[in-house]
Amino acid sequence: MHILRSSALAAALALLAAAAQAQEIKVGLALPENLPGFDFVNGMYKLFRDEVEANSDMTVDLVFGGALGAPNERLAQMRRGVIQMSDAADGNFATIYPDIQVIQIPFLFDSEAEAWAVLDGPFGQAMAEDIRARTGIRVLGWWESGGFKHFSANRAIASPADMAGLKIRVLGPLATIPVEAMGASAAPVPFNELYTSLRTGVVDGQDNSVATFNLVKLYEVQSHMALTGHVYAFGPLGINDTFFAALPADRQQVILDAAATAIAFNRATSRATEAEALALARASGVTVAELAPEAKAAFRAVMQPAAIDWLRANIDTPAQIDAILAAVE
Repeated sequence: MHILRSSALAAALALLAAAAQAQEIKVGLALPENLPGFDFVNGMYKLFRDEVEANSDMTVDLVFGGALGAPNERLAQMRRGVIQMSDAADGNFATIYPDIQVIQIPFLFDSEAEAWAVLDGPFGQAMAEDIRARTGIRVLGWWESGGFKHFSANRAIASPADMAGLKIRVLGPLATIPVEAMGASAAPVPFNELYTSLRTGVVDGQDNSVATFNLVKLYEVQSHMALTGHVYAFGPLGINDTFFAALPADRQQVILDAAATAIAFNRATSRATEAEALALARASGVTVAELAPEAKAAFRAVMQPAAIDWLRANIDTPAQIDAILAAVE
């Protein structure tokens, strides 16, 4: 009996020792490690890694370049706990949590600071908890994926009427319907085919952040960019909730603190990157047009109602629309 008790005690101690061992956080990332102009994503995760490893015995393994699969595949792996984190952004999360699309209502935010205030405030906190409950992913915060999206084409775009007849590359119905409301047609061209599609006339224009515009050298195939700022591009900084909940409180706090530091870096770096990207686009020959408030209001009047009508019929919780509109007000 004494031997059995000793064996049981030894087994229990072994389990406790195993539980106390350093935890590894595996992170699947889309971009190559040292891609110029995208430090606001990769640099954010590198800083997260450095903060976690400096303040705990946990390790963070960053796997770059899409080596762990496409964004939706990595998101599924994060949900299953195969990996703990990924850089899946707003559009990827919409496939598992449709309500997140309310943050993509056109002309919802007047500035990045306003977006941050809403996402960091009660609305963003409530949505983060809902995402955790429904998907098993804990949102540690909200990072900026290049900031606002803008329309580009090979002619000036100063009003919704200028979009009429253009073929615009956008992805998903929430982007398609507002474009079609302006008289344009939408085409779901894969990102890796965007440059060629613009060069050959398969599509006439597109919408992306300025950093993304420059990433694939769209300044070579697009002569005009209108700073419409119609949709704010973001991503939830997510971690598998089962993994996080199993950690002791001190390790959880390290992760939370590292996430806050990383997101602050992301936002500051994204703002600086956009300024540099605008300068590069202009230097590359693109006519970049600032829009007057009344011009933006004209775009908003066409695009926003069409998007809201679609959302009311297609998301799980239409009340989220009213909630985010109220939060912005």
